[in-house]
Amino acid sequence: MSRLCVFYALQDAEICRLREMPPEERYDYMLEEIEPALLGTDAGYEMDKAWEGVQYCLGGGVWSEENRLPGNVVFGGEFLVDTDEEVMTLKSHAEVRRIVEFLQTHDLAAILRENYDRIPAQAYSLPKTAEGLEYLIDWSRGLQAFYGKAMENHCQVIFTVDL
Repeated sequence: MSRLCVFYALQDAEICRLREMPPEERYDYMLEEIEPALLGTDAGYEMDKAWEGVQYCLGGGVWSEENRLPGNVVFGGEFLVDTDEEVMTLKSHAEVRRIVEFLQTHDLAAILRENYDRIPAQAYSLPKTAEGLEYLIDWSRGLQAFYGKAMENHCQVIFTVDL
C-alpha cells in the first residue's frame, strides 16, 4: 500500500477532458498523461505519504472529508475518482483562491505542531514520532507556493492518491 499523494494544477481544458471520460478511466489518464507532463514542474506538487497526517492536523486531529477549509487544503474537493484503491479530488478556482488565502493567513507548520499529538495513533498509518512530525512539515513546506502559482496561472487543482 503506497498512499503516495501528488497535486496537479490544471487548466480548464484538462479538467474538461477529465470530466468527459468515465470515472474509472480518470486515474489511469492522470498517470499516463498528466503525471509525465507535470510531475517535477511548478504544476505538480508531491506530498509523499505526509498528506494523511497533514489532513488529520488540519482537522484538529480528526479525519474530515468535508469540502470546506481547512480540510480541503489536502483531501477535500469534488470527488472525480473515489475507489478503494484511488482517490482524485478537484479544487475549483474559487476553492484554490480560498485555500491560498487560508495558507497566507495561517502558519501550516504551526498547525501541524499544534495538532500532531491529537492524531489517533490507531487510525494513522505512519508512526507518531518527532521525526514523523518533521516529515509532515518537510513535505508540506511548498504547499502554499504551489497553490499560489496555481491561482496565478488560473488553474484548478486535483489531489491524487493511490491507496
